[in-house]
Amino acid sequence: MTRTARKLDMGKAWNDAMALLSANFGVIATVVGLFYFLPQFAVAILAPGTMEQGEVDLPDDATPEMVIEAMSAAFQEAYTENWPFLLLTVLLGYVGALAVLALLRRGGNPTVGEALRAGAIGTPSYFATQILFAIGAGLVFGLPVALVAAVAPIGAAFLALLLLVVLVYAAFKLILVPAVIGIESELNPFAVIARSWRLTKGNTLRIFVFLVLLFIVITLITVIVTLVFTLVFSAMGDEVERIGNGFVGALANAATGAIFLTVLAAIHRQLSGDGERVAETFE
Repeated sequence: MTRTARKLDMGKAWNDAMALLSANFGVIATVVGLFYFLPQFAVAILAPGTMEQGEVDLPDDATPEMVIEAMSAAFQEAYTENWPFLLLTVLLGYVGALAVLALLRRGGNPTVGEALRAGAIGTPSYFATQILFAIGAGLVFGLPVALVAAVAPIGAAFLALLLLVVLVYAAFKLILVPAVIGIESELNPFAVIARSWRLTKGNTLRIFVFLVLLFIVITLITVIVTLVFTLVFSAMGDEVERIGNGFVGALANAATGAIFLTVLAAIHRQLSGDGERVAETFE
């Protein structure tokens, strides 16, 4: 007998996420602080060119195309010079995300050390799923668009728009990939992708709406807070402004990461049938 797919209750998911965050705030803050805040703050201080756009020398009569090209070149140069910092930040973020999700496992009650170990072990699988998605996106999006563009540029634009919708759909179908690895301890990248695809069945649009609304709210709050602190720091000199903005930016990203991970855990609980109770506080 085919099991009826569960429908995501967005209100319940939010309430459960806040309950998870409140009950486990200490350990979540510790892990997120170590693996999100500190690496991103270090990058902001040691490699500021990757975090903000530097000044670009352009003639007064520069066209929009020249501006875009110059800014793109400046970004590319900054990222080329500092890619080791960025790669390390991404990998540490993977470890931290999986560790937080491992802490939110039902009934396992892992210690922080066990959760960090689970995060380290799961990171290669997480990274592999991202590589597989990138390869799939290249085959589904990049190759067809390039082929059509060679004969019909306008048709390629329409095809690109259509395939972009497909890619966004696929991305939200795979939104539970880190939860499957961190909570269920599944390490096979193909099995992880398949599991996330099944869990989100019938709920992709709900998840999309939920996370987009959450993103908009968090972004508005972050922009307002950042603008206030930027004004304060700018009055204290360039160096204070640079360090202060890096601190606030890293803190905002860490807080956003903590909220997003607990929301993922709450969604996973609902859709996997394990959402009857919220997690206990981990001592």
